[in-house]
Amino acid sequence: MSKVTKKRFLYVLGVLALIAFAMWLRYASRHIFHSPAVNHLRSGIYVFLFSAWCYSIWMRIVQTQVRRYLLAISVLMVLWILLRSIKFSIDNMDAGRWLWYFYYFPMLLIPMLSVFVSLSLGKGEDFQLPRWTKLLYFPTLLLLLLVLTNDLHQQVFSFPSGVLSDQEYRYEGGYFFVLGWVALCAGFALLSMVKNCRIPRSRRIRWLPLVPLALSLVYACMYVKKVYWVWVLAGDMTVSQCLIFASIFECCIQCGLIQSNLGYDELFEATSLPVQITDPAFCPQYASVSMQEALPQSELQQIRQDTVHLGDDTLLKRHKLRRGWVFWKEDISALNQVQKELELTRDELRDTGDVLAAEKAQHARWLKLTEENRLYDMMEAQTARQIAMLRDLLAELQKTEDPDRARHLLGQVIIIGTYIKRRSNLIFVGEQRGAISVQELRLCLNESSENISIYGADCKTVIKGEGWLTVERATQVYDLFEAVVEAELESLRALLISIEVGKWVEIALCVSGAEPLCGLRTRFPDLEWEQDEDGLQYVTRKLERSRGV
Repeated sequence: MSKVTKKRFLYVLGVLALIAFAMWLRYASRHIFHSPAVNHLRSGIYVFLFSAWCYSIWMRIVQTQVRRYLLAISVLMVLWILLRSIKFSIDNMDAGRWLWYFYYFPMLLIPMLSVFVSLSLGKGEDFQLPRWTKLLYFPTLLLLLLVLTNDLHQQVFSFPSGVLSDQEYRYEGGYFFVLGWVALCAGFALLSMVKNCRIPRSRRIRWLPLVPLALSLVYACMYVKKVYWVWVLAGDMTVSQCLIFASIFECCIQCGLIQSNLGYDELFEATSLPVQITDPAFCPQYASVSMQEALPQSELQQIRQDTVHLGDDTLLKRHKLRRGWVFWKEDISALNQVQKELELTRDELRDTGDVLAAEKAQHARWLKLTEENRLYDMMEAQTARQIAMLRDLLAELQKTEDPDRARHLLGQVIIIGTYIKRRSNLIFVGEQRGAISVQELRLCLNESSENISIYGADCKTVIKGEGWLTVERATQVYDLFEAVVEAELESLRALLISIEVGKWVEIALCVSGAEPLCGLRTRFPDLEWEQDEDGLQYVTRKLERSRGV
């Protein structure tokens, strides 16, 4: 037998001894001592027992709602004993009658609160009673009011002699309503307790709460039959009812129907969790078998956090109890292993991410080079003729020894090179933006015109209008200008370019040169060419400006 079990057994023996002594005092007050002090001592014993039970309820019960109802029941029991003791200690008939009426305050409320407790059996700590249970307050308080106002209507107790006293009275209809309501609440509470005595998902029954119920039935039968020794020793119905209700609830606590903080010995022997309970001063009170040895008080007092590391794989945790502390060890080796695996996975993913990033960068670089090659190929294809001319001019420039001829060839190289540069720039801008602005085209023609002027020919460009042109229209304008320049390159004396951008792109060139430009119509079918008597040539072309640009 464990230390706690022995302690509990001694408590039970002490309570039974006090109850037996109180029963003997009832017998002695009638046949031996005949002194009021004996009755006062007997009442004091019961007040002490129920007060001690009330304190134990406050200390043991876990579920807040059940603890509140059981505390109310124990206080009502103490009140009932006090009312009974005061009633039989005074000689005032009116005061005694009112104390007698007030018996029904605990007599009505205790069965109703017992219903609330029975409905809460086996439920969780945060269980809340259904709303319909609040309706039980209405008939209970109504019947209590009926009893307390009996002097006005005498529907509960009547007095045939006309003297309002509990020495001679009769029960009326109101009393049977009160008795029926008390019996109904008590019966429902007992049936609910019997139902909850069955262990869930099992046919086994917790028999302990049924023992006081069976004893109460036996007592009721003997009391009704007026068995002599029962009337002598336990004829006080008030004390008997309080003891029966208290014993039923205590049996529910002991067998686990009402959750309490008992049974630590059995729990600590069965659990595999290293756990220890201390008092507020950190002195060890309970320790599980798996704790091996209790943590010393000096170490526990130094802990300032709810979680501390005892090692790489062990945590010590604590939680504040109402009267003390609970400490337990937690093995985190599995969590550490998972963390190591996650770190390895993270490193692998990081390496994989670096590889993927490198592959992505390589792919982006390949795409960039591919696009650049495509643009260079496009540029080379569209300026192949000029590149060939530039190559021939440079070859001739290397061979010539005449400075004037070299200067002349160098001017032609600059003109052709400017076209290649600006024509390539139109390709790049067109690929990026999808269109060419009139301003961009103006810059191309102005640069070419300046180089022609440096070359020795008069050249002027006039462009009217703003907005955007398609890449095809802009390159057609610049290609026509370049074709005229290349045709008259050796004999060009003057050149005027006029472009007007509106709904149509109208191009007009006035050229002073020796070479006829009529042959350009083979490259530009819609080209118009004229020559006046002074030898000036007029080249015009009209292009439709594409919509949506």
